[in-house]
Amino acid sequence: MDIKGMVFQELKASKKYRYVCEDTLQRIAGWAVERYDAKKAVKAAKNKLHQVYGAYFEKMNIDKIREQLDKLAGAGTPDETAFKTAALTIMKHHTSTAERLPFMEQFYADLFARIGKPRKILDLACGLNPFSVPWMGLGPGVEYIAIDIDTRLMAAINTYFKYLGGSYIARCWDILVSLPQEAEEADVVFLLKTLPCLEQQDKGISEKLIKALKAKYMVISFPSKSLTGKSRGMAGHYNRFILEIFDKLGLGHFKMEYANEVFYIVNSNNSCG
Repeated sequence: MDIKGMVFQELKASKKYRYVCEDTLQRIAGWAVERYDAKKAVKAAKNKLHQVYGAYFEKMNIDKIREQLDKLAGAGTPDETAFKTAALTIMKHHTSTAERLPFMEQFYADLFARIGKPRKILDLACGLNPFSVPWMGLGPGVEYIAIDIDTRLMAAINTYFKYLGGSYIARCWDILVSLPQEAEEADVVFLLKTLPCLEQQDKGISEKLIKALKAKYMVISFPSKSLTGKSRGMAGHYNRFILEIFDKLGLGHFKMEYANEVFYIVNSNNSCG
């Protein structure tokens, strides 16, 4: 077995990272062996994984999520109130989605009033956002594909989707390795609070990713305040960052601002005002 294979096996066997998408483990193992000798590569890989995965998913209590899904299962045939209540409880388990809850329904109403109702949505690095599907007002036959790198989370989301009864699916996928087929088929791609994390892993990837996506619309968001509620110039920093990319790629966009999150809606046809 080569050094990369050894590092991968070490990561795969670890209690902390065994639920991570195998493509991600392979990617991080490759990153480590390019920079460190065999003795240091495993430690370096685990440190990198903590930065790009652990820092987010450690704050997500998967047992609490499963507890809510078990309650739905125990309810027999849950109604809309039951699965919305479960979803709200689940989304409160992580700050990233919890702070979106006060304006979540209004955001989707505003978004789809501007761009129309999509036929297919691709939610990249989705986190807990798929639990907000009941507030999107999607019609019959609309497809929603959620993508992230934690196998437990994808399984939990798929369990929840069964109750919704729509054409919804969650898949374990690493978008830094390749883009799923739906990236060329979706009407709308969500990249909600995603790009800063991706940039930590691969500087300059935001521009490459936005250029590669073929969806009619991309919905890109950034936090405008820190977890302590202070702006610290975040909105201005991210605004300069993303507008430089849009200008370079010649992309039209419009902006939607809410209490603690700024959304940039990109039209690949350049017709946004």
